[in-house]
Amino acid sequence: MIMHTSYLPAIFWTCFLLTGYVYFIYPILLTRLSRFIGRHYIRNEIVPPVSIIISAFNEERTIAEKIENTLSLDYPRELVEIIVGSDGSTDRTDEIVRSYADKGVRLLAFPENRGKTMVQNDCVCQASHEIVVFMDAASMCEKCSLKRLVANFADSRVGAVAGRVVFTRESKNLTTESQGVYWKYEQILKQAESSLGSLVGVDGPLYAIRKSLYTNLDQDMMSDFISPLLVISNGSSVVYEPGAVTYEEATTSTGDEFNTRRRIVTRGFTGISRYPQLLNPARKPLLAWQILSHKILRWLVGFYYAGMLVSSLFLAGRRFFLLAFCGLAAVLGLSFYGMRSRGGSGGKWYAIPYYFILVNLAAMFGVIDYLRGRRVISWKPVRQGRKA
Repeated sequence: MIMHTSYLPAIFWTCFLLTGYVYFIYPILLTRLSRFIGRHYIRNEIVPPVSIIISAFNEERTIAEKIENTLSLDYPRELVEIIVGSDGSTDRTDEIVRSYADKGVRLLAFPENRGKTMVQNDCVCQASHEIVVFMDAASMCEKCSLKRLVANFADSRVGAVAGRVVFTRESKNLTTESQGVYWKYEQILKQAESSLGSLVGVDGPLYAIRKSLYTNLDQDMMSDFISPLLVISNGSSVVYEPGAVTYEEATTSTGDEFNTRRRIVTRGFTGISRYPQLLNPARKPLLAWQILSHKILRWLVGFYYAGMLVSSLFLAGRRFFLLAFCGLAAVLGLSFYGMRSRGGSGGKWYAIPYYFILVNLAAMFGVIDYLRGRRVISWKPVRQGRKA
């Protein structure tokens, strides 16, 4: 037993340092690096023709509002092509989209549900213009969002641009409160990565890419994660445009958020495994470091947490490790108490431990799903008006 427990402090400290690196050291290094070697990108008010692709699956509740929202954007209407890709919808989505044909809205109705990535692949092939903008059927853009997004393409180095998703909250609970905390943290990373021209992943509800740089992806891959990485890998930049805002309803269900995060991790690992060159430091050292730090190591934090919890439990005879175990157990307790009580307006102080446990437990299941060979292809709305 003595021989075995001699390894436990090393396990604890390794897991502790990895967790600290992911959440604190990496953001500090990234922001410092962006200040020293950050690039200046040109933004000019240009109005090239654009193709807008809206992916939809059973979106009869929101698709009309989305089309009206897109038609109202502050951009020359004659320069905008709108394509709605319906992924085997079985409700009135196709019928509603067809009613906008006289306004120039094209419907590509696919007979079976193959997944969002396949819809995007096919719609890009049909797109007429070099600048392709992806939108979700449940996200509503600010009037100036398209102009601000496209302005970044005035710089020939830019291959893709990410917009900013703002979550609306019709009802407040612990899940919506904690999402807000998580999103503010993500904005810091996005701004720093953008200044380096290597934004790791974009938000699916609003982003744009040069058609010539788009790569068709397999149906079990996450396009808003892998596509921008391939753009960077091929020598172009991916930047963040916080002025291009789209609004989306926040998740209110713990189960929905858990399943969404789980699918994201499974699809993320699937994509990285198909393009291992993205992690090759000899090709793109900065990109490889960012993917490893921002995504892969973070997706594994749940395992680090479990390692700290178990090792500190077996080492609880030592005062420090007893305190460490109590602290780790307290985080779990606050999380599960908040989950059971459903938070509410008085549960804000549960938000960080609750969401920390939620997303990292979901990520653990996502990693296990990937290792077991499970692949995520089809999609369905997880909240009214929003897709996973």
